[in-house]
Amino acid sequence: MDKKEIVIVTGMSGAGKTSAMACFENLAYRCIDNYPVDLLEEFGELVKSDAKYHKIALAVSLGDSIKAIRLLSNMDWISLTVVFLDCDDEIIVKRYRETRRSHPLLISNKAASLVEGISFERKLAEPISNLANFTMDTSKLKFVKFQELIEGYFSKGIIAPFRISFESFGFKYGVPKDADLLLDVRFLPNPFYLEELREKTGNDKEVYDYVMEKEETSLFVKKTTEYLDYLIKEYEKEGKMHLIIGIGCTGGQHRSVTLTNYFASVYAKQYQVHCLHRDAHH
Repeated sequence: MDKKEIVIVTGMSGAGKTSAMACFENLAYRCIDNYPVDLLEEFGELVKSDAKYHKIALAVSLGDSIKAIRLLSNMDWISLTVVFLDCDDEIIVKRYRETRRSHPLLISNKAASLVEGISFERKLAEPISNLANFTMDTSKLKFVKFQELIEGYFSKGIIAPFRISFESFGFKYGVPKDADLLLDVRFLPNPFYLEELREKTGNDKEVYDYVMEKEETSLFVKKTTEYLDYLIKEYEKEGKMHLIIGIGCTGGQHRSVTLTNYFASVYAKQYQVHCLHRDAHH
C-alpha cells in the first residue's frame, strides 16, 4: 500500500499558517485547520482506509504540534512532513495590529497581552522547529515568494530525502533567520559602482558575467565548492532533510544574487534545489 502523504503546518501564530494552507489547496491537498489533536488516531485510521485521503495538510497550533507529530509518526501507512513557520516578533505584532485579529492565546486566556502570547509561543517553538523537515522565516517574504517556496518543495509530489535552498540577501536588511549557513561575498568587486550595472541584478547576464569573471570570484567558488561538497555529505549522514544556505552582499542585488544562481545551478545536478532572492529590487 502506498503511504498517505500528510503535512503538518505549524509555527508561530501570525507567521503565515493560513497563507500556507492556501498554497496547499492550490496543490490539491485536502486542507484541515485546527483539527482536534485528540481525534488524530481515529483520523489516521480513516486516512488508512479511504483512498480519497492521499494528500492532506493539517494546520496545527504549537501547543498541539508535538502530540500530533508523535501520533502521526507512529502510523506506518503515513509519510509525514513537518513545516515550521517562523517570524520576527515585531513583525507578528505588526500583523496582528494591522488585521485587528486576536492572538489565540489571548482568546483562550493563556496570555494577558499580545507580547506575552508571543513570548509564551517562542518558548514552545525551539523543540518543534528542530523536528521540522522544512522551516521558513516569513518575516520579509511577500506572498508570491512564500508560495514559490511551498510549491517548490511540495509540487513534485514526492519528498526528496535531501533538499538545499540557496537564498541571496542584503546584509543591510538583516540576515535570514532560518539559514543554516551564511556566506558573505561583500569582499568581491561590486557592480554597483558601475553606472551601467547599478540598476540591474545578478539575474541579468551582464552582472552575472561581471561577477563570475573576476579572479576573486573564481578562487571563492573553488574553495566554497570544496567546503559545501564536504558539508552537504556530512549533513546527509546526520539525517538532515533541508539545508538553507544564505549568500549575502551589501544590498542583495548583484554579487549575492549571482553566486546564489551559480551554486543553485551546480547543486541542482545532484539535489533538489530551490533558489530564492529575498532582497533583489528591494
